[in-house]
Amino acid sequence: MGRLIFCIGNKAKEPYYFQSTGMKVYTMEELCYYLYHNIETLEEDLSERQLVQWIREELGIEERADFLQQLMDHNASIKDIIVSIFCTTDYYTEDEINNLIAEIDVYFELLPIERKKRHADAFLRYGKTREAMLEYQNLLDDKDFVIIPAEEQAKAFHNMAVLLAKNGMFKNAAKYFLNAYQKGAMKESLCQYLYSLKIGGMEEEFNAEIVRYSDETEVMHIIENQFYFLEENREYSPEYINVLRLIELKDKDDDTETDEDGGFWWLFEETVDRLKKEYRDA
Repeated sequence: MGRLIFCIGNKAKEPYYFQSTGMKVYTMEELCYYLYHNIETLEEDLSERQLVQWIREELGIEERADFLQQLMDHNASIKDIIVSIFCTTDYYTEDEINNLIAEIDVYFELLPIERKKRHADAFLRYGKTREAMLEYQNLLDDKDFVIIPAEEQAKAFHNMAVLLAKNGMFKNAAKYFLNAYQKGAMKESLCQYLYSLKIGGMEEEFNAEIVRYSDETEVMHIIENQFYFLEENREYSPEYINVLRLIELKDKDDDTETDEDGGFWWLFEETVDRLKKEYRDA
């Protein structure tokens, strides 16, 4: 999780898996660390009764598990449950726990639409692409979306665009990148907007927008350098070499270079699959 955690007590043979983020924890200390850094998903994470069962059976902390069960049965507040969990170990100090409680208070004082935005951000942060896209779409379609500050609106549009681009939907991604730029004037959003037009094959729109935003000299410089770099280096990439090889094989129809199961197309499929994986993991 990005921090060395010294653990006291049992380590679970089977980790606890948080559905909301896809994270796994093995100890009470790791559980506390996870909860401390994921305020946005506490409502979901602490509503799962399996967590109490895991603390009882895997960590062997039966007394604490029984107490947590009682709290949940009586619909105790998230803060009460948090304090009970954190008091099981000395991983966090009293001041740190109080700071967390204060942050929880601030979070739940936010407008529902603001919490929805942070919830979507949490999904994105943990690579939960499908969940993030659904949450951002719900956010952008919400009539109260206009209430949140323009800067946060811009970030939501930008993040949605990133998810769309990673799934190859460049036309839609371009629209959201443009919305992000118009809301927040972020140079990164403008760059990604122009990239999406170019990569998506929208040459006419790309050329028109290059002229339209020509006064954005820094952005134009970045775009120019990036395309120059790609053009200069493309012939050295394995993918480019494989594409050239495919063309050569197709033109020559060289049977010695094919296999009897699928011809040279195995190379094409392998290249495309690798490109898709690398693009989506980038």
